[in-house]
Amino acid sequence: MKKVTFLLATLLVGGLMFTGCKKDNPTPTPTPTPTPSAYTVTYKVLNTMDGKTMSPCFKLEVTYVDANGQSVTENNVTLPWTKSIEVKAPFHAKMEGSFSYNEQELPESVIYGRIKGIIVEYSGGFSGEVIGNLTTYRKENFLSLIAEHPERLKFTEEKDIQ
Repeated sequence: MKKVTFLLATLLVGGLMFTGCKKDNPTPTPTPTPTPSAYTVTYKVLNTMDGKTMSPCFKLEVTYVDANGQSVTENNVTLPWTKSIEVKAPFHAKMEGSFSYNEQELPESVIYGRIKGIIVEYSGGFSGEVIGNLTTYRKENFLSLIAEHPERLKFTEEKDIQ
């Protein structure tokens, strides 16, 4: 009887050793890649591209969304114009602009175009670019073009930040 009790006790202790000594090897939880929470939004309207500079007679009125989501308007702006703000996602960056000019100040050879963009910078990179072009017109051709297409004096740029 002592042998049977000893055998059962040995089996019980041996079984406890196997279950008690089991190595815990939990599946590692993947660390999520942090998404940037702070962004720098830079609104840009430039006056130089490909060696050409826009005629200085143009003035800009620009409205942009600030860090609080409010529209801010700047009048009678000379170019180039840049505005940088710090924002948190989600954010809807937007700028709208319109150019004006005094017809008497237009040179005989008018250089005009819209070069604009919204650049978003964050830790690890950036997105966006400044795009557009400048074209040289004879004064009469420019005035005729704007008379037929006044929307060419306006622009809108938007970018969602998630």
